[in-house]
Amino acid sequence: MKPAGFLQTLVFGVVGLATLCLFSASAAKAATASDCANLLNLGVENTTITSATLIPAGGGLPEYCRVRGHVDTEIGFEIRLPTNWNGKFYFQGVPALGGIIPPAGNRGLPLPPEQGLVRGYAVATTDTGHQGHPFDGSWALNNPERQVNYGHRAVHVVTVAAKEVVHAFYGSGPKVSYFEGCSNGGRQGLMEAQRYPTDFNGIIAGAPVLDFTGRTMSSNWNAQALKLAPIPVSKVAIIARAVLEKCDAKDGLRDGLISDPRRCRFNPGKLQCPAGDGPDCLTREQVQTLRLIYAGPVNSEEERIYPRSPQGHEDGADGWPLWLTGNGMAPTLQFTLQDQVLRFFIFGPSFDTLTFNFDTDPRRLDPAGEFLNATDPDLSAFRANGGKLIMWHGWADPALTAFRSVQYFLEAADDLGRDIDAHGSDKDKKISQFFRLFMAPGVHHCVGGPGPNAFDMLTPLENWVEEGIAPDRIIASHMTGNMVDRTRPLCPYPQEARYIGRGSIDDAANFVCRRGHEDDDEE
Repeated sequence: MKPAGFLQTLVFGVVGLATLCLFSASAAKAATASDCANLLNLGVENTTITSATLIPAGGGLPEYCRVRGHVDTEIGFEIRLPTNWNGKFYFQGVPALGGIIPPAGNRGLPLPPEQGLVRGYAVATTDTGHQGHPFDGSWALNNPERQVNYGHRAVHVVTVAAKEVVHAFYGSGPKVSYFEGCSNGGRQGLMEAQRYPTDFNGIIAGAPVLDFTGRTMSSNWNAQALKLAPIPVSKVAIIARAVLEKCDAKDGLRDGLISDPRRCRFNPGKLQCPAGDGPDCLTREQVQTLRLIYAGPVNSEEERIYPRSPQGHEDGADGWPLWLTGNGMAPTLQFTLQDQVLRFFIFGPSFDTLTFNFDTDPRRLDPAGEFLNATDPDLSAFRANGGKLIMWHGWADPALTAFRSVQYFLEAADDLGRDIDAHGSDKDKKISQFFRLFMAPGVHHCVGGPGPNAFDMLTPLENWVEEGIAPDRIIASHMTGNMVDRTRPLCPYPQEARYIGRGSIDDAANFVCRRGHEDDDEE
């Protein structure tokens, strides 16, 4: 699959309609076509509105006013204002390296594209300050302003401008504001919580590229490992079957899913061919490549400089062949993204990224990390503002290691514990009052994978923000074709779904959330 094909998959998602949660029809007046056209004359500081068009209902979307323009000179935006508004504001995150306005109503998540507008939200999004292909980083070369806009500023300034447009169109501002994004959109959500804690009441950060420079370095490590010995698609399937056979039952249930890969101890050497090569085994060099990928980046002193990669569920069209090992048709997405970032953000277009030195070069990424990385664990201002944060990540994510999301959550819990109580308070309980992490077994990057990859995070967030009901479990499903063949609860970390010992293992009703256990807590 080429990058554009992946983007379409990421942007449109894979699941059926989630439960509607609208304010009453009387929450705001129904806007008109003249209200829409009048926005062309609206004066918003540092903002230019270039078009305001009433779009008739159709294709599953309600009637809405589509407002386009830009903040400053380059930060493009689109605001979608349904004529029957639910009184709320919603910002949809932007995938990859930005450069596009996502299609109307889509959140770049495992939900159908009409959800934002169908729910009645005023929806906004941005191209992050440049236009181009989402896997092209050439726009960043020698342009620190664009880099900062992409890093964190664009979402904030568009949010500020969009709320003014909302107020002008409806006669009142939003009662509550939400952000939702996955991948780079997840990173944007965490940036908002860390840098602009009053922009949103609730944030959903899915599979966040929160350590942007660290992920770039990790992807480069994988590319260098694969240069030593490529692993063909047919052998990725062999690896996945062997890991599943070894680790499936570690959670006490053989169900085709690895619930927590920290319990998995698969030895790649088990797959080495007795002699030479073969269709059902790995060469000695391929085994070494696999060991390097699972181990993650280290320097020459064997010091780990980024978390390792989880084992399990490596195969599939949206798994390792797309992101990591290749499918023989196009460069992998991991290689493409790290190559674009290292050449156009850091070193220059002539840099051979496969010469990256893991002793001397990581520190050269630090300046870019200042505006690209959403790794600050201090969420005290967001918490003080009453904000609620849901972060989720698929354990089998082939694009970036899910261990980094777990690491960040634990860092935030530690920071909160120091902020509130220096005498050993219950960090898990305190962090869960405003920040919850949900790990999804067998789920790939934002969409796909054999696990329960279809779920609605927005309704639980609405309930948390608006009703004070914290999410204790979120039901996820897996579909084959148009049929749901499995449901499971996703549980707030460190809990996981555990089978009660009776009933179908494909029915979420037969699972409870309770704290799991792992043999490896080094992450």
